[in-house]
Amino acid sequence: LRPDAREATFLRSKLVCDMHNRLGLPSISANYAQLYVNDEYMGFYILLDSIKLSWVEFEYGDKDSTTLYQCKNMNNNLTVKTSSTGCVNENEDVTDNSEWVELLTALDAAQSAEDIEDIFDVDQFLTEIAYEYLAGSWDHYLNFGHNFYMYKPKDDKWKFLLYDFDGEIGQDVSMGAGGFGFGQQQSTKKNTDYPSYSFEEWTKQRHLIDILILNNSTRFDNIVKKFVTDVFNPATLFPHIDELKEFIRPYVELDKTPDENGKYPGKLNESANDYSLAQWDANCEYTMIRSAQNSKAYGLKHWILSKYRYICKTYDMECDEKYLDENYEYSIDEELDISGEEETFGPPGGQGGQGGFPGGPGGQGDAPNTPPKDKDTTSQKYKCWVEQYGYPCCNEENSKLVYDTDEEGDWGYDFEKGEWCGITPYTEYTDDEECWSEEYGYKCCKNCYVYETDDLGKWGYDFDKEEWCGIQSYCKSK
Repeated sequence: LRPDAREATFLRSKLVCDMHNRLGLPSISANYAQLYVNDEYMGFYILLDSIKLSWVEFEYGDKDSTTLYQCKNMNNNLTVKTSSTGCVNENEDVTDNSEWVELLTALDAAQSAEDIEDIFDVDQFLTEIAYEYLAGSWDHYLNFGHNFYMYKPKDDKWKFLLYDFDGEIGQDVSMGAGGFGFGQQQSTKKNTDYPSYSFEEWTKQRHLIDILILNNSTRFDNIVKKFVTDVFNPATLFPHIDELKEFIRPYVELDKTPDENGKYPGKLNESANDYSLAQWDANCEYTMIRSAQNSKAYGLKHWILSKYRYICKTYDMECDEKYLDENYEYSIDEELDISGEEETFGPPGGQGGQGGFPGGPGGQGDAPNTPPKDKDTTSQKYKCWVEQYGYPCCNEENSKLVYDTDEEGDWGYDFEKGEWCGITPYTEYTDDEECWSEEYGYKCCKNCYVYETDDLGKWGYDFDKEEWCGIQSYCKSK
């Protein structure tokens, strides 16, 4: 069960799964559920499959698969350097990952699709990349480099599988395009007309993207056009949105209705942001609203219509004139619309900054897949700082050269083992007795990754809870 609290409509995850299933792509499915605990109504939720070993067995008949890898941490570029340890085998009994490393080695060496066609499902990968581009997906491979699986069915090619779809179709798009940066060419003047981004403006630097798309885009262009013709168009999606919206309306209304004590169903954190019924209704249509992340959420139909028009024109497609007509009429809820407001994604005290995620513009670029994630505090017997994140310490020889530095320390590289290692010795730090950010309703972070700085202080981000956190004082010495 997922509340999908990031977005207002309860439709984004469902629409994405339905698009995948309509195209016959390997994908999870989505439906809806009401939750009751001891006869107490606890709210309305999205019911989603999960790509786990049981899902692989059900979909492919592959019991206890040894070739399902989750790439959850950011900056997984599907290279040996970033993903040999950055992606984790779902089968805990697997100790030999040589087949996985062989794939990554082949991807690294490839100069064209022909070099990897026999081991990697190129068309399926390109179709998913087309989806990311069309849906404005910033939280998968093209930008943050995470939230996907790689799976090799028996006697078949490796497959690229996406998951986590609550940030799609224009939701919080500036989280990628704002201070954290989109695209291979960064500009000091940010283009905020996100549906009109070209593919080159959307994707970050990726070797696979270079050899499969940017060096010669013909194959990818045809896949994009087919995706638009088959499903990503207003004539297909608008009626489906209308149908789903009316189906869930009574459940959403119940979810947005407080009891006699003013409490909403299942809402345990009374201070958490939530969307109103009016915002739900408007954002399902064409109205851009302020998101719970203090960013912008395009109206579902607005994003689809705008992207459709851009693709039809840019790719010289024969498209439905009804939706290309600039006089096509639709309504906006003027009281809720924020399309004319400045972008304000950022922590509570400011308007966002110029920083970047590790591995992105403003970050170190070459850092391995380290946190954001909480440290392992089960043991304090660490020799170097990276052991708490599952990486080894460098030996004396590998400690002589620093290949990268991030917020927590220096990295070396063991070329014999083909893995990153830590140089900086481990230092025990004590959590602040009083967390400065709690005054503003935010907990303190468990690591030192600074994503934004404003008048209040330095801010990190908890991706599991999808909320900002305050950087603790001990990080100042790093």
